[in-house]
Amino acid sequence: MHKAVSGWMFWMMAALVLAVPMATATAQDRPRIGLVLGGGGARGLAHIGVLQVLAENHIPVDCIVGTSIGALVGGSYAAGQTPQSMSTLSGKTNWDALFSSGLPRQQMSYRQKQDDNMHLAPIDVGVRDDGSLALPKSAIETQKIATLLRDLTYGGTVKSFDDLSVPFRAIATDLETGEMVVMSDGDLVTAMRASMAVPGVFPPVARSQHLLVDGGLSRNLGVDVARKMCADVIIAVDVASPPLKRDGINTIFDVANQYTRLMIVQNQRPQIASLKPDDVLITPALGTLESTDFNKASDFIIAGEKAARQQLVQLQRYELSPAEYDKWEVARESKRLQPKPIDSIEVARTTRVNPDVLSRNVDVELGKDLDSGDFHDQLSHLYSRGDFSQLDYELLDDGAGQKLRLIPVEKDWGPNYLNFGIALGTDFENASPYALLARYRRTWLNSLGGEASVILRAGDTMALGGEFYQPLQIDGYAFVAPNFTVQSSPLALYDGNTQVGQFRLYKQQGGIDLGSTFSRYGEARIGFMAEHAHASPVVGGILASDANGQPGIIALPEIYQHDYGMRASLNYDQLDNADFPSSGTALQLSAYQAWGGGANTASYGRLSLLGKQAFSLGETNGYVMVKAQTTSHATDAVVDTAWMGGFLNLSSYPYQALLGDKFLYSRVTLYRPLPFLNTESRSTMLGLAAEAGKMDESTFDQSASKWHYSGVGFIAIESFLGPLYLGAAYGDNRQWRYYLTLGNPF
Repeated sequence: MHKAVSGWMFWMMAALVLAVPMATATAQDRPRIGLVLGGGGARGLAHIGVLQVLAENHIPVDCIVGTSIGALVGGSYAAGQTPQSMSTLSGKTNWDALFSSGLPRQQMSYRQKQDDNMHLAPIDVGVRDDGSLALPKSAIETQKIATLLRDLTYGGTVKSFDDLSVPFRAIATDLETGEMVVMSDGDLVTAMRASMAVPGVFPPVARSQHLLVDGGLSRNLGVDVARKMCADVIIAVDVASPPLKRDGINTIFDVANQYTRLMIVQNQRPQIASLKPDDVLITPALGTLESTDFNKASDFIIAGEKAARQQLVQLQRYELSPAEYDKWEVARESKRLQPKPIDSIEVARTTRVNPDVLSRNVDVELGKDLDSGDFHDQLSHLYSRGDFSQLDYELLDDGAGQKLRLIPVEKDWGPNYLNFGIALGTDFENASPYALLARYRRTWLNSLGGEASVILRAGDTMALGGEFYQPLQIDGYAFVAPNFTVQSSPLALYDGNTQVGQFRLYKQQGGIDLGSTFSRYGEARIGFMAEHAHASPVVGGILASDANGQPGIIALPEIYQHDYGMRASLNYDQLDNADFPSSGTALQLSAYQAWGGGANTASYGRLSLLGKQAFSLGETNGYVMVKAQTTSHATDAVVDTAWMGGFLNLSSYPYQALLGDKFLYSRVTLYRPLPFLNTESRSTMLGLAAEAGKMDESTFDQSASKWHYSGVGFIAIESFLGPLYLGAAYGDNRQWRYYLTLGNPF
């Protein structure tokens, strides 16, 4: 009997012991929990899923240590965000736009938009005054990322990260020494940016006495930092990319990628090895999901949830009762970051850019909370000038209010810049135009922002042009711009579909304009111009009858023209994409009135128009384009000669098949993406275009004018050198024509 009772008591005690893990801890006797969130690029979005499971199971967090993406998620949670709010925001964020260096095109300055027409590679090669070459320190600027982080942290800050809703530490690496730097105070967003500043991808962040980069280089999983900070128990989340297998290391880029992965794994292993039996390690199974797959945010979050639930038995040892967890959550919510009145403003010094540029473009009212939306719009407007690689700012808590410290980061690889471009094309018959482009710019030649630029084009068309752009006041609304162009280009002479001759057209133009820039919208100019043109025959002649009515070949004539007069132009551009827009309008109007010059061209006028209206029809985008030119001069003038024929310029006709100085052309173009061919870095589109054009009689073609038509089908790939087209066209000339072009030099 005694043994039976003893056995019964034993099994009762065992049941009670087994039930302990499911019991809830009390707020008084529970261990302090440190959450350690590792780095791993987009893989770190799985942290949000882990936080969701912790919240659902009433597991509190007493301190957070984050590295890289872990600092972004952890800092946001410490600022007061909830897992649900972060999940919603990650799904709504346009990650491709966020990680592109430039602003949306419609927000760029008009002068920057003009670069799109040249299809220069988007890489500035710096030339310093001593002649040495330099490149940017990073591929992606974090201007837009910083704006997102300000939203995640509610536009607030604290004096110490211990005062956040959950005490927080961000880990970065000193770029000079390689040592780990643990950030515990100062501006929270700056700390988050520093922790995720992947070398070569994002710019280093200057903070205190350090130049900081991604913390994954020194401590990707800061277990030791969390123990020192507060933790009795660690919940660590490892999202680092595993080392590549041998068969996955095939290129120089794979080797560089593997180097980074191994470096992170090596510094992470001792941290994982230091975990104790009461600690919990969560390693989401992310499979083929990569560190760059930010657009798959929901997949990462689901993987994080699943991994946390697999560790739920261990995690529930630290579960609070619903009442105690609600009390903890209310306390956390009460310490959510809030903006405070701005009581002082400090602007860091600039080296070349006139500081008045900052003071005239930034307006913050003291004594009131910072209006983040309006302030970020001001910074975007200022950034669109192109003078800065970054416009950072810090919010520093000084008790009752905040100090705003604006930190403009000038492009330190200047002040001279080189850009290069290329355009190639062929119609697989007799036309293969090409162009090699180079541009030199020197910025901030004086305190008003004077800028000199020279553009060289080498190819079938040779050209050299330059301009000195001199603002007349610091805001740039008025400017004066002396300019010149020297050009030599071929002009084909066709009889129907047969080329019978060729000219070489030499043009020189010089002038000076007075104008006004309307920020990102456009500009207006008026000025004086002198021009000279000379058409010199190269080969061929004109089939005609002599005085006796006998047919024969008449040699092509030499044609000269020179004149001078006044010109004016009005330009507007709000297209969201220069080549494949889905919204916006572009308009170019120009006029020239000659006062005098050579014979038969002493007085005449010229008017030209180019308009483009974009639209969107579901997944199909497109635009309507119209261009036209008319003149009032005698027929021996050649400076205004234009042509039709060639890809997307009456495409079924040979290149330069129709020459003249009076024309009207229109095109409707439709295109839609091919998702199965798209990548994160480029879009592939299938397109159609319908063209109509009319060329009036000209110096070279006295035949009666008529309308011509073409239909075009194409596949286009957006590249950093411009669009790559493969196209086919058929028109009223009953001919098929095929094209392969890069940047479309036709």
